[in-house]
Amino acid sequence: MIKRKVFIIKGFSKSTEERILDENFANSYIDFFKLCAGGAYTLDEVVYLSEPSYSYLKENIYNEKLDYGIIVYIGHGANQQNNQLFQLNAEEIIKPGQFTLNTEKQIIILESCRVLAQFIPFVDLSDKIPAFEKGGILRNALELEQSREIYDSHIKRCAEGIMICYACRIGEEAYSFMFSKMFLQHAINWHLDSSRHCAILPIDELMRLTLQSTVVAVQQKFGLLQWPESSGKTNFPIAVSKF
Repeated sequence: MIKRKVFIIKGFSKSTEERILDENFANSYIDFFKLCAGGAYTLDEVVYLSEPSYSYLKENIYNEKLDYGIIVYIGHGANQQNNQLFQLNAEEIIKPGQFTLNTEKQIIILESCRVLAQFIPFVDLSDKIPAFEKGGILRNALELEQSREIYDSHIKRCAEGIMICYACRIGEEAYSFMFSKMFLQHAINWHLDSSRHCAILPIDELMRLTLQSTVVAVQQKFGLLQWPESSGKTNFPIAVSKF
């Protein structure tokens, strides 16, 4: 049995409004990973940490040996001398790379370096009924356990490595969670496509989809540039097809 976990780490929120927005997207990630679409993680496989201390992460994040792991950082960040920084809590700023998981296969997602805006994007995680304009075969949707089996089977076939997904490039800001909005919405839309059967969406393909739509959305909404990027070449699973 594959041992896997997702850690959602919410960093320091400077105001009540920020906390509400941060928690909203933290919950969106949590909800996604618990769905069939996100690999059907169980309650004890999704860990939410709000403004944890450096010592807590040091003692707890690396201690558990996993076959596969994902960390999502949500909060304020910056770049200093080519090092990504993240404001963990009111007193501590860390380098997220310090807290990689104790696994040879992992993804780190950084939703940081952001500004607040009036527009708040919404992620539609609803399980929609597929439309068949030209007819076709309507397969039964995968059950949670089937989704887990497909997801785990793909993990076993993947080469070892680490992939870091950044909401923006060095010197840019991440605007109003548009990266996370596009990231999660593309994953859900891919999951709902009825033409796919027992299929996996790899993280590198999802980042390619997210890149283009984030650039366009931020340009249209704010007239600004935000260019998501990633480091590492992996095909780790991030979503499972509905059928």
